[in-house]
Amino acid sequence: MYARYETRRAMRIPVELVSPDWDEPVTLTSADLSPRGCYLPSRVLLERGTPVVVSFRLGADAAEWTLFGEVVRVSAWRRRVDPYAGGFGVRFVGTRAMERLRLRERLRGVPPPLPRRLARAA
Repeated sequence: MYARYETRRAMRIPVELVSPDWDEPVTLTSADLSPRGCYLPSRVLLERGTPVVVSFRLGADAAEWTLFGEVVRVSAWRRRVDPYAGGFGVRFVGTRAMERLRLRERLRGVPPPLPRRLARAA
């Protein structure tokens, strides 16, 4: 069973993603962020277990965060009538406790994401 260790925060920020599957860095907009990972909506998906490097800034004048990660969850967009696009979850790996603490402090006060509303059947 999967246990969530941190509260996800609704952070829609640009995230630059580097993957061995892509030739160059790709910029995606995050759906949520926590000190242990993030969720990136995308129609182009990576496989579970793929190592990645994510870079982002929290605030206009803030320093850039660059963290190693691994794709741990993949949500595929399957049908045109699906209420949301697919994406993948990235777990940060190799982060030290002090880095997670600093990130947690930067996210303080940001609310968790709202649950997704399902489209009504017509």
